Amino acid sequence: MAGRLTEKQKDQLETWIGSGPKTFKLIYNITRVECSAQEFHRTCDNQGPTVTVLYNPEGSVYGGYAGISWQSNGGYMEDESAFIFQLMYSGKLVLNTFRPKDASKALRFQAQDGPCFGCPDLLTFTGDVAMSVEGYFCLNGRVSLNNYFKDKSVPNTNINNGHMKTAEIEVYSVNDVKLRPETKAFISTKKTQCTGYIWRNALDLTDETVKSLCQEIREVRPKTGTDVTDFRLLLIGPIGAGKSSFINTAMSAFTSRVMHKAPVGTSETGLTKQFIPYQVRETDGSLLHFRLCDTPGLGDTSSIDAINLHFLLDGHIPPSFEFSSSRHVSAKTVGYISKPALAQEIHSVALVLDASTVNGMSSTDTSLLNYCKRLILEKAIPFVVILTKIDKLHEEIADNLTDVFKRPEVNQAVEKVSEALGIPPNHVFPVKNHYREVETEMSVNALSLMALRKMVLLASDVLDVRTSSSKENQADLAVTESNSA
Repeated sequence: MAGRLTEKQKDQLETWIGSGPKTFKLIYNITRVECSAQEFHRTCDNQGPTVTVLYNPEGSVYGGYAGISWQSNGGYMEDESAFIFQLMYSGKLVLNTFRPKDASKALRFQAQDGPCFGCPDLLTFTGDVAMSVEGYFCLNGRVSLNNYFKDKSVPNTNINNGHMKTAEIEVYSVNDVKLRPETKAFISTKKTQCTGYIWRNALDLTDETVKSLCQEIREVRPKTGTDVTDFRLLLIGPIGAGKSSFINTAMSAFTSRVMHKAPVGTSETGLTKQFIPYQVRETDGSLLHFRLCDTPGLGDTSSIDAINLHFLLDGHIPPSFEFSSSRHVSAKTVGYISKPALAQEIHSVALVLDASTVNGMSSTDTSLLNYCKRLILEKAIPFVVILTKIDKLHEEIADNLTDVFKRPEVNQAVEKVSEALGIPPNHVFPVKNHYREVETEMSVNALSLMALRKMVLLASDVLDVRTSSSKENQADLAVTESNSA
């Protein structure tokens, strides 16, 4: 029996759960069976790890993961692996996980309850709930984060739209994919040949990988039928973090020569003063379907702060616009785009940080970055972190960049940023920019392309959502106008 959960959503949940590929089997849903605690426990108890997903009428998708079997015997159960998540909010892509702050009460087993996480932080329903005449279930549960699960400063209303009206609840059993013996042998052999622990299962840094990543990125493009011809990928970060250098490095991977389009160098105030969307060309001159958007350094006293970032994300800032540290952008600013098209909006964001400085980030720096992160996510824009200058973490990294995913120093920097910003580690990409090199290096290209691929794919996903939402809104408007006529 098929469910509503998409393959992309399953992939995202698989990433959050960790420990390798999974299978998802739908074992319970309230529209085909009944919204009953008794029926839930009859079908879902003793089934191992499960994912519970709620879909509400506004297009929000959220739920929880239980790493142990549901039971009916009462009381709280410890589950370090449990988490509450959201995949969509009001029809827009919003990816969040809320991990336990007290795992001893991560799950609550009560015969009269449906799936219940925390104190409760997420209670789906109690007893029996009948379907309304409108075809929805007005659940008697609630979303109330920050009891036993961290809320990451996300209001509960930004998860369930402030109510428990639900179109569907699904519960999937989650199982590890059984690998063939030859695959297990390959993985075992690969690990024994390594000199250190492999902290990320990633592609090998080879010429073949560079070619494959270039081809994959080349083939991702906006859907036809929209005014969007290329994705807008925004880079923000502190002065000197390496935003412009990353743009040059990413360009270099497609031309096989070190590019210098974006000005780079050292300056206390930064060399980049404008918002510049760079087009990326291949060796034959053909354009790729994205623009890498450079910005001035981020900070309280710089020309880019949270206020100017707000206008930038929404597409109000024209290309080549020069920001001022003495005044904010407003609707009266010369060149201000009052009604930006979808093509002018930002489709994904990379926060660029210097890996050698993350351990020394002050609470003020962290607060500013988290504020920007919340602003980005509130606008349903996906983002990643690019950690530059990883060669500064240890001299051996610079000598052998192909071992980057075995280096504990790089893993530590990734985990530090993940924890500080409350994002999954697989959204943090270590890179080394071309800086001293006069010829391109394969491993440098491969790392930059891994980060770029993630940005492009996230932009493609969010553009699909925005386009679909726009079409639905137009259809609803047409129906309304037809009825009023």
